[in-house]
Amino acid sequence: MLYKKPQAHQTLSSYGQATRQTLPREFTVCSWNFQKAGAKAWAKEFRILADVTDIFLAQENRLTPAVLKEIKNSPLCWHEAAGFLSLRGNYLTGVCTGSIVNPSRVIFKQGGKEPFIRIPKMLLATFLPLGNGKNLLVINVHAVNFTRLDTFRRNMAAVAELLLNFEGPVLLGGDFNAWSAKRCQVLRQTAAQAGLSEIAFLPDNRSRFLGKPVDFLFTRQLNLLACGVCATKASDHNPLLARFQIGK
Repeated sequence: MLYKKPQAHQTLSSYGQATRQTLPREFTVCSWNFQKAGAKAWAKEFRILADVTDIFLAQENRLTPAVLKEIKNSPLCWHEAAGFLSLRGNYLTGVCTGSIVNPSRVIFKQGGKEPFIRIPKMLLATFLPLGNGKNLLVINVHAVNFTRLDTFRRNMAAVAELLLNFEGPVLLGGDFNAWSAKRCQVLRQTAAQAGLSEIAFLPDNRSRFLGKPVDFLFTRQLNLLACGVCATKASDHNPLLARFQIGK
């Protein structure tokens, strides 16, 4: 096995402090695959993004001491769903969602495993309280990559399960590894069946694999105010940024 399995108490962990009790009506979102935060420029760019973000969706977050320090010093409360521990250093690695508010509920699921190396990919759902007494459901996804289409379909079915019976506003984002036309179709069908709309980035400077963008944002009952993609050398993925308003 090329990774270590986290113990039950390690799979979900939390860090940092919330700065508000409820989300404001307008808020900023960032979704970024950190590529394990291995680049020298990562910490500086993370600080800049975290300081202007109300909800942060991170993928490939490896909780080294340096990364943990940056997360704790940011103005956000973080929850990490770890798929595995790194062989070197035993660092929790997975998806991590930060927010200016404490979630009222947190759910994590394993979305599938990569072939051969068998590394699990995680889904993390956080329910963030709004000023109107409702919750915003935020789903952070790092989808399986080098797998057959049926495995990807099962991964998206796990996303659909998280959306089941939730009728409020939704933010779905992350690295979906949708690098083929068929994968894109499955992803978009999953979102459409739950009443979600895809955010279009123009110009579209999202990171690509085999010519296809792999990072996406989808929403329901949110009004898009602005969006863009930040060029970076701190990861092999460019961060997605968007500002939303809660729909009436």
